[in-house]
Amino acid sequence: MADKKAPVPEEKVFNIPLRREWISATRIEKTKKSVIGVKKYIMKHTKATDVKISPKLNDMLWASGAKKPLKSITLKVSVSEGVANARLPEEITLEEEKKKFLEEKGKKGTSAEEKPTEGAERKEEAKAVSAAKPEETKSAEEKVDEKPAEETKEPEKK
Repeated sequence: MADKKAPVPEEKVFNIPLRREWISATRIEKTKKSVIGVKKYIMKHTKATDVKISPKLNDMLWASGAKKPLKSITLKVSVSEGVANARLPEEITLEEEKKKFLEEKGKKGTSAEEKPTEGAERKEEAKAVSAAKPEETKSAEEKVDEKPAEETKEPEKK
């Protein structure tokens, strides 16, 4: 018997014309209509039951306000289990972020074992400095006692 695997989400790139959607809308509702048009277009072409728009895509659609929407937009859409996720082509998905994080963590883990931490380096430097200059660590009382007699005498007044 064959093992059933979860379907790998396909990524498709769409160039969606939005002018048709908002051309007949009132001035205030133009961008709202274009968001609805994006969702309808994706549902029609991917046969998905639900569409989720990324926050960056939503910001891009609303960037020029409610009265002046974009005329067209290019999207990357991935469909899994009847849900379509729409995002900008240059946006990174959550899975890609996790992969990058794990790769960077693996690289940092090996370098952290080789190098001592900054705190350890500072402690070593402090020990070296204190061993090299024992005179500077004397208290203020000891320094007063060591002053030569000439400096302590006051000059005579005439």
